[in-house]
Amino acid sequence: MTAWISPKRKQEGPVRAARLRAGHALDVPAPAAANSLRRVVEPKQKDHGAELEKLVLERTAELRQALEAAQRVDKAKDAFIANVSHELRTPLGAVTGLSALALEHCEDARQRNYLEKICNAGRHMARIINDLLDLSKVVAGRMEFENIPFRLRAMIQHAEDVIRHKAETKDLRLRFRIRDEVPDILIGDPLRLEQIMLNLIGNAIKFTASGGVEVRVAHIASADGRIWLVVDVEDSGVGIRSEDLAGLFQPFAQADVSTSRKYGGTGLGLALSQHLAQLMDGGISISSREGIGSIFSLKVRLGAGSAASLPENQADAAPPAMREHYENTRILVVEDDSINIEIVGELLGNIGITPRVARNGQEALAILTEAGPGVFDLVLMDIQMPVMDGLTATRRIRTWPRFDRLPIIAMTAHALKHEKLIGAAAGMNDHVVKPFDVENFYRMLAKWLPARKKALPDSLAAAPERPIAPGLPALHGIDTAHALKRFGGNEERYRHWLMKFVEESPAVATRIREALAAGQLELAARTTHSFKGGVGTIGLCDLHERAAALEAALKTSQATEPELQQLEGAIEAARKEIISALGL
Repeated sequence: MTAWISPKRKQEGPVRAARLRAGHALDVPAPAAANSLRRVVEPKQKDHGAELEKLVLERTAELRQALEAAQRVDKAKDAFIANVSHELRTPLGAVTGLSALALEHCEDARQRNYLEKICNAGRHMARIINDLLDLSKVVAGRMEFENIPFRLRAMIQHAEDVIRHKAETKDLRLRFRIRDEVPDILIGDPLRLEQIMLNLIGNAIKFTASGGVEVRVAHIASADGRIWLVVDVEDSGVGIRSEDLAGLFQPFAQADVSTSRKYGGTGLGLALSQHLAQLMDGGISISSREGIGSIFSLKVRLGAGSAASLPENQADAAPPAMREHYENTRILVVEDDSINIEIVGELLGNIGITPRVARNGQEALAILTEAGPGVFDLVLMDIQMPVMDGLTATRRIRTWPRFDRLPIIAMTAHALKHEKLIGAAAGMNDHVVKPFDVENFYRMLAKWLPARKKALPDSLAAAPERPIAPGLPALHGIDTAHALKRFGGNEERYRHWLMKFVEESPAVATRIREALAAGQLELAARTTHSFKGGVGTIGLCDLHERAAALEAALKTSQATEPELQQLEGAIEAARKEIISALGL
């Protein structure tokens, strides 16, 4: 049924619609309609605004709480990383430190070989720990760089000294070529630059079985007075497949799944090196051909320095003496770990110093109080100790009159920069990182001990100075220079081991033959491996190569007679060379 609408209502419909569109409420005048609408809307707007403000305040409070929680987590993570670093470095310090000390007194070539491998393994583990810590700082955006003047060639020489033994153990050539026009004094972070170079050179050596590695250093001038330092590391190694290049700089990545099994490594080094290079306004690129070799190119931006800008201890280009001897020097060692006490005591004993030992900070304060100012020349202070830690003890000492000039050196496994700053804020003058690097340890002592304390030990003062290698001419197939370095320049000890080789080496091939005849392949391989390490230590390069060939044949169960005969011939040739040189 359809509703009836009068003609008048039909006529009014369009008018009413127009008035509504114009904002009029039917027959109510327009101002009245607006006021009525305002009275309805304004309270709702106020309520809505108050609700929004309340929500904003609540959300802001939530965000503030989340930020504070994140900061607490961040601090907890930093503390965790520092503690884990300390816990890992402490036993590592025992491994590398005691091995280094044992090497000082070991005359058995086989034992020296074992000890050197223990030292190298410990240092490798320390580098992995450092890479993990550094990568975590890069990811968190907390990596800090120094911007200091340094000598480029001195830094490269140090890198070469650190890495050369790796090339030598594989009989690889390692060459460094620095263009003459490259400035020597630059401004940047030498530690990070050396870290990148060691990673690149170490990788090149790792993946190269024969031939060698060449490091070329050049530069490109920049319009703003700075320079682009360009370092190319070229190897004759296995090379990298083109499809593997893209992911090469990803953390924990290896070019192939089998790479880590065959060559070792964590895949951290290249990722970290790329991050560090990028933070120095540069980067690392690579060109490679599988089976032929690779070239890693590092490019970083550095400032140009001058001799006047160098720190006082770097102004002289001559390397400092690593092992000064001291007389009437008193050092207080504050350390709770017995192994570290033994290591530090031995290192100091080597240069004529017998230290006084305190087991914690409280004992150190008592000893210093009793002795008074001016008695001790230096304090070596551990950080984490029971009863009283090193930071607290240092703060106490710095409040005492006349102790403000006493050098206090932190002995710490905490190598992060902000941790070093904490030590400096407590009043410590310097730090030495555990595990101890022997050269750095002695360099630190030379920096802080008074120059008037330096003296030759009695044994050296009474004896005339002798050349490093008198009567040792160039010997075919024998690297006497590097071998002497392994023996600390002690030619007498080196001659002893050369003569011992002459006496004992003829029996080696006999023992290998007897093991093979008895079907003891593993014993033959072990004997060969041990012999290889021993002759490598005393610099018998050609013989080392023959022993390596025989060892490889034994491991693959291939025919070994030709390699064994070549080893016998090389042993006899080396014996004749040594007998002639030493006049035996």
